[in-house]
Amino acid sequence: MEEWKIDRRRRSCIPCQREFRSEEVHYSGIVEIENRFERRDLCLPCFEAKPFELFSFWKTQTPKLEERKLEDIGAMVEFCKRLLASPSEEPTRRKILYLTALILMRKRRLKLVAHREGALVVEKSWDGDTAEIPEPAIEDAELLLLKGEMERLFELEFIAP
Repeated sequence: MEEWKIDRRRRSCIPCQREFRSEEVHYSGIVEIENRFERRDLCLPCFEAKPFELFSFWKTQTPKLEERKLEDIGAMVEFCKRLLASPSEEPTRRKILYLTALILMRKRRLKLVAHREGALVVEKSWDGDTAEIPEPAIEDAELLLLKGEMERLFELEFIAP
């Protein structure tokens, strides 16, 4: 017997390509193509138009999509530029710079060039220069406070590791 696998739910209607809204009712069905089964997801109007014959079908609902916060990377880059332009020994400021750098590395605005003891050496995408960013010790409880502050500042959403 040949193994077969049916695809997962799609985010959009196959015939019209319209993306399903959060909790939208639609139909999912199975079509048989060249001796194999494939899943098709259809919005209500496309289902009623019957663009192809379904072997089997069922009414379903798109899962609730959580609203994601948009990140203002441009503002974060400008913030980082200002922090780098005016270095400080103040512990909270150094921690904020470090966390900002980690986020910008993830967003490919900073590139890790070297990791020295106690510091990251990064290349800045906006001018190609390098900068050294000290690695401060951050306790878990303090990290939660700093994370919350940065989320408010930049309207971003941290993804848990």
